Amino acid sequence: MTDDRDLARDAEPWSPEEGEDYAYPRLSAAQADRVGAYGSLETLSGGQVLYANGDRGFDCYVVLDGHIDLYDESGEDPTRYRRIVAYGRHQFTGELTLLNGQKSLVRAVARDGTRVVRLTPLQLRILLAEEPEIARTVLKAFILRRRTYIEQGFGNLAVAGDPGEGRMLGLITFLRRNGHPFTLIDTRRPEGRAELVARGLDTSVALPVVLYGQGEYAETPDTRRLADLLGIVGALDSGEVFDVAVVGAGPAGLATAVYAASEGLRTIVIEADAPGGQAGTSSMIENYLGFPLGLSGQSLASRAEVQARKFGARIALPCTVERLECDTRPFTLRLEGGGTVRSRTVVVATGAKYRRLDLPGLDRFEQNGVHYAATSLEAALCAGADVVVVGGANSAGQAAVFLSQQARHVYMLVRGDELSATMSQYLRERIEATDRITVHTHTEVAELEGARCLERVHWVDRSTGERTVRPATGVFLMLGAVPNTRWLHDCFALDVHGFVRVGAGAAQAGGRQDTPGWAALQTSVAGVFAVGDVRAGSVKRVASAVGEGAMVMSAVHEALAKDERRL
Repeated sequence: MTDDRDLARDAEPWSPEEGEDYAYPRLSAAQADRVGAYGSLETLSGGQVLYANGDRGFDCYVVLDGHIDLYDESGEDPTRYRRIVAYGRHQFTGELTLLNGQKSLVRAVARDGTRVVRLTPLQLRILLAEEPEIARTVLKAFILRRRTYIEQGFGNLAVAGDPGEGRMLGLITFLRRNGHPFTLIDTRRPEGRAELVARGLDTSVALPVVLYGQGEYAETPDTRRLADLLGIVGALDSGEVFDVAVVGAGPAGLATAVYAASEGLRTIVIEADAPGGQAGTSSMIENYLGFPLGLSGQSLASRAEVQARKFGARIALPCTVERLECDTRPFTLRLEGGGTVRSRTVVVATGAKYRRLDLPGLDRFEQNGVHYAATSLEAALCAGADVVVVGGANSAGQAAVFLSQQARHVYMLVRGDELSATMSQYLRERIEATDRITVHTHTEVAELEGARCLERVHWVDRSTGERTVRPATGVFLMLGAVPNTRWLHDCFALDVHGFVRVGAGAAQAGGRQDTPGWAALQTSVAGVFAVGDVRAGSVKRVASAVGEGAMVMSAVHEALAKDERRL
């Protein structure tokens, strides 16, 4: 029988479990003995700094005797550190940073005479792959430690500005979707402005501003600059050749990476923003198999990212692919900024981008009241106010139900006669049962109003011509999407809407009349495949995208085998 606590944990993977034993567990004596076969035995000296905030390429330490103290270095006084925990016998250091190769967020210092098994990141990955019992304990601890780091703001990173302003909201969203700890300084409040002064910045500093390191800061950075400061962007070796290059880290791309890496293929995922794609912005997915209490899109993406990294997949972000060169072997992916990635096969999983309204001044209100996702971040900005959701499919229904929990009232504007026939029945019933949601059919947005941020929304009933004006602090555009295929530059066959043709359709476009069953996801170029929402004829469901990520592996293996036979 399933334990209710297991169901609760399934609903939110970052949730703290019973006590700190899960975040700071002890391996059994037998497990600690097995770890010794993967690393090197060392004795540490007192005061030895094993790694500090900002270090990269540091190791994992399993304590056999003695202690390792872990400190948070954030705070105004760099000479005073707050001790987080003292790792003792059979405990181990590290968290998710060890898997993604990013900068350390904390400082680890050994006590005199401490004996350890030292594991490099590569040795740790081998251990996790070969010792599933130990891997479960270690990964659970790493995930829960990162949760603590996020909650406590470890790592000495702060973002200051107006949380409702577009550029500030973009930085916050990027950090949250990438699971990076930070402290928010709200400069609308006197105490926020006072904190900036206390940190050595005057009131003339351009906002938003990111504070990092010891007294360093960057004014109005974009997300690429922020990623550089955090060390999220890893160096790519243009001489390295991968077996599989996955472009896009939505559910389809991450599933491909998990299965490819777990089967021993050299795998890289290239993502322009953050793991999860459009699904990563979903507030709650309630019809995903195996999660009866539902889970957020970001939670699903976070789990999948950890899983892919566990098996050794490289995830490069934020990196944008500008062009795929189809006439080279291995294939060459040219990146924004001049880098390249070479791979024997390519899986296109770039999904689709949000459809925009053709409205005057829309650019001015984007992220200043107009949103394309309804997560807890956007919902908090609209608490107690009226909001408008535009669209009638699943994403619009999920947004309306979620926002109704905090907004005063949600108005759904639907162009058609009713909610979309593709909307799940459970969402229809939820909307009908919620008196804080009103659905307006035959209706479209006519105008947006506001000085600095959105203040009022005008909409018109197309059947009667009646125009309505409502005060609203948020408009959520859930209008479907268009495929992210411009970067392909006519490399292979697309349909009239720009989606990638695969299987029989791609074969006919390429002058072939038949397609093997294993090549159902192959494009018109051998060795290049398309999965998820970017594929022509996809059903736009998370579960189907994940399924295609698994299905494509048989085609990838066949393509790699053919490539081997040509050598």
